[in-house]
Amino acid sequence: MKKLIYILFVLITIAFAVAAIAGFATGRMNPEGKEWISFPGLVLLPVLAVNLCLFLMWCVFRSHWCWVPLVALLLNWEFLISMFQIRVFPKEIPIGKEAVKVITYNVNNFNTDGKKQLPNIADWLRKEDPDIVCLQECPVESALRMDSVAKTLSFLPYYCSTRSATKAAGNVIFSKYPILRFESILYPESSNKSLFAVMDIQGDSVRVFNNHFQTTSVNAVKPRLYQAHAEGKQLEETEAAFHMAFQMKKNFVKRATQADYIRQMLDAGEGPVILCGDFNDTPASYTYRTVKGDLTDGFRDCGSGFGYTFRQLKRIFRIDYIIYSPDFKGVTYDSPNLDYSDHKPVVWLGYVN
Repeated sequence: MKKLIYILFVLITIAFAVAAIAGFATGRMNPEGKEWISFPGLVLLPVLAVNLCLFLMWCVFRSHWCWVPLVALLLNWEFLISMFQIRVFPKEIPIGKEAVKVITYNVNNFNTDGKKQLPNIADWLRKEDPDIVCLQECPVESALRMDSVAKTLSFLPYYCSTRSATKAAGNVIFSKYPILRFESILYPESSNKSLFAVMDIQGDSVRVFNNHFQTTSVNAVKPRLYQAHAEGKQLEETEAAFHMAFQMKKNFVKRATQADYIRQMLDAGEGPVILCGDFNDTPASYTYRTVKGDLTDGFRDCGSGFGYTFRQLKRIFRIDYIIYSPDFKGVTYDSPNLDYSDHKPVVWLGYVN
């Protein structure tokens, strides 16, 4: 029996190490034509948690098998520091430097009815006193008109928003800095959008991107899945699960294509960059790695603790980001757990380097 248990744990160790290696490969391979490689990236955090437990267990028993989960953990070190940060010494804005505060927030149509949470979010933003606010899923042309939102957020005098032929919610950038020009970026076969703006920040022309990449479609299928499970309808539950997996597989490719387009824009331009938004993907993903490139992830620069931003699905997903060029230095990075949306906002404070 002891030998059988030993063999079982060896097989479990190998299986979770392989899953961790697949998660590592997720961000380094374009999912087009091989969408399966993206799924391990979604569950990489719990997979690494199991690897950590296995590493500690094998260490207790002083077994050479401890090296297998340890290698899996070290291989994904970059992902781990994109999810967890320990900040011992606080950073400060140097004397003579002017602070810049940026907030990104998926407002979920102001909690679906188009106006319910707008006053609460506006009050919170007013207290935060940001310089730039990037909103996603903002009902600029449907339940609320853009001028109504702008009037509520009048303490941020400059703004621009995406425009499209549909009534779908879009992206908005509010700013204390003058917006010199802007451009809506619409993606084919998708209601998701990006918004590009050039603004004058302390005398520099800064490119600001507000992205909302292709949704996962999980929330659209989840009620059907839960209802079938509650009613004991196994066939319908299986069909819903397969439908969810199929939609997710298609959306991995859509997000990769959208990330490639933003990367081309980043590479084609010059000057300082601030890139915000809801990527709908984790730091293990091709989307994140492609867009980030050699830019600085604000959480890794000055964040602390566990960096999740999506308030559903067990709160293990970090999918909202503020990323910037070396022209900026971060001081603080926070993500308060407000209940105004299914996402948490991200608040970054820094300065021009």
